[in-house]
Amino acid sequence: MSDPVTDKPTVLIVGAGLGGLMLGALLEKQGVPYNIFERASTVKPLGSGMAVGPTLLPVFQQLGIYDDFLPLGKRIRYTPFYKETLESYRPTDHIAIEEFTGYEQYLVARPKLYELILKQVPAHKIHFGKRVLNITEEDDKVTVHTNDNGMHVGDIVVGADGAYSAVRTRMYDRLKAKGELPKGDQEDLPFSCTCLVGQTRVLDPEKYPIIKESTCVFPTVLGDDKPFSWSVMLTAQGTLCWSVIHHLNEQTSKAAMEQRFRNNDNAEWGAYPAQVMCDETRNLPIPLGEGLSTLGDLYDMAQKDMISKVMLEEKVFKTWHSGRVVLMGDGKVLVSTAVIFNVL
Repeated sequence: MSDPVTDKPTVLIVGAGLGGLMLGALLEKQGVPYNIFERASTVKPLGSGMAVGPTLLPVFQQLGIYDDFLPLGKRIRYTPFYKETLESYRPTDHIAIEEFTGYEQYLVARPKLYELILKQVPAHKIHFGKRVLNITEEDDKVTVHTNDNGMHVGDIVVGADGAYSAVRTRMYDRLKAKGELPKGDQEDLPFSCTCLVGQTRVLDPEKYPIIKESTCVFPTVLGDDKPFSWSVMLTAQGTLCWSVIHHLNEQTSKAAMEQRFRNNDNAEWGAYPAQVMCDETRNLPIPLGEGLSTLGDLYDMAQKDMISKVMLEEKVFKTWHSGRVVLMGDGKVLVSTAVIFNVL
């Protein structure tokens, strides 16, 4: 319910990923009461590198974390592209973006970005091990029902709980029963890619001179006759992140979807499938110099439990709010924040 002291709405955020935490940080800055509910008992620092630039840096300035972010990132000047033979394509130059926006672009390891945003949210406002079972609305209130028989009442619920959102499922079930859900929103989530992501341990710059580069080395290789493309990213911490994308055909997409339903976790596929993909791609070449000639060289310098295989779903939903429920993803943080106050 609305805070009787501030008369500001109480926001219930489902999901403690980057999107949910970022929204929490923004609400914290504005003094809006909120709580975050996360079904996992802990959040592992998984992921690869993320490019952060003009869309987020002004927000970081408003949050007062811009100066804290800069040492975590490594500036991206350009992205070189290669054929599998390591013959060069024309690179992508990022200088024009800097000149147009006034902000540079940085590569940051996803775990470091997550840690920074997490620090902006008081620990007592994040509740782990809380799986959402149902969401009900009555009069001017909305209630989140969790697996521990908890009932959490607020003014608005924000679903920031990933591609297979429990919040979206509950909202869509209600709209479908009333005949108000568009046909396109009733279709299964399509996906055409799986992705292997990870990060090496901190590397010795004397043994691997590329670590001394002042800007982010960010080569991307496109497979010639293989259904893969892969990128390597140098971080400010002296590690190398990677992202290997497997472009699926119709048959392998179906098999991957069936695998998803056999697994209890909607995103992480566990250690064994990740290792299988590591074995499948370890001989793919990377243009980083002696000692770093294949992806396998990177895999061998990473903690095995920090390598993960994930699905890359791509779909734009037409229906993203109804009543006192709003849906969001990592890229919809600011839009969702505005809607929170417009729908009340």
